[in-house]
Amino acid sequence: MKKIFTLVIVSLLSALAVQAQSLKVTKTDGSVVTYNASDISKIEFLPSETPSQPKLIHEFAGYLTVKNRVLDNARFDTGAKIKVLQDGAKFLAEFSDTQWGTGSFVITMDNHAAINGTGKMKIANPRAGGAVEEYDATMSGSMREIKISIPSLMGGTDITWHYAEASAASKVAGNYSGSTSLTVGPSFGPYDAANVSYKITANEDGTINVTTPTESYAGVMMVGNLTIDSYTVKNLSYDKATNSFVRDYSKDGIKVHLKSDGTMKLDKDYPFQATSKIIVKLDENGTLTITNSYKLTHMPLPISATYTGKKAK
Repeated sequence: MKKIFTLVIVSLLSALAVQAQSLKVTKTDGSVVTYNASDISKIEFLPSETPSQPKLIHEFAGYLTVKNRVLDNARFDTGAKIKVLQDGAKFLAEFSDTQWGTGSFVITMDNHAAINGTGKMKIANPRAGGAVEEYDATMSGSMREIKISIPSLMGGTDITWHYAEASAASKVAGNYSGSTSLTVGPSFGPYDAANVSYKITANEDGTINVTTPTESYAGVMMVGNLTIDSYTVKNLSYDKATNSFVRDYSKDGIKVHLKSDGTMKLDKDYPFQATSKIIVKLDENGTLTITNSYKLTHMPLPISATYTGKKAK
């Protein structure tokens, strides 16, 4: 269309030049502007100006408490964020959380303090394969505590965002994708398990839980192809000096199932014993390193596993 329109203009200018006529332009206000054809070298139609983007005026992180018929003010340290933006005379609020989805609201603000508004929440439904569903929602509160009410979610759900500096536990919490390198005893290995996912959850007291995946290793000394089932180590405490989470879980009563097909066949649960210790550290670039050194009952050699990964998108 633009090409055709340009050809029309070129033709018009050519005709004007030949006939030595003038170009008369009538504006939307009714006024008329006349140009001599000989004074016109080019006519350009420029695109309209891009609308201005909303301006960010506040952005805070915090934690959530969720109440419905299943959860009774359960706490979620999953990095929930609230953004407040201004678009001309209108205020907008955006909510985001790794577990409870995203939300967009048109709000009113009383002296940039009290907040009220309506909007939509988008939340993944685990019972529908993670499909995202949209819900009508309202928002009310202050910049230190904001309640999002969703009447149609689980018979009525209130998600309350609380302002707080992000804890070390909330920063490291999430699902990670990476690989594990395993050594047996002082010198056997390393054996690798690629594309495995670890899950870290934050607890209200600032500790974390680590859930390992089921991992498979090929050609392990004596045992052949080895499968180590998933297990969870809970309540790793934060060590500020090393910026890591640590736990000796030798006496936690945890067992892991091992299965193999080599000379030494395995197919049963093995309790962890002393010394079994796990260290979790997240660096500035978002790389997670988990060092897990352990000893299993009735197994002659200790095992050391080092996992590195990034948060899954």
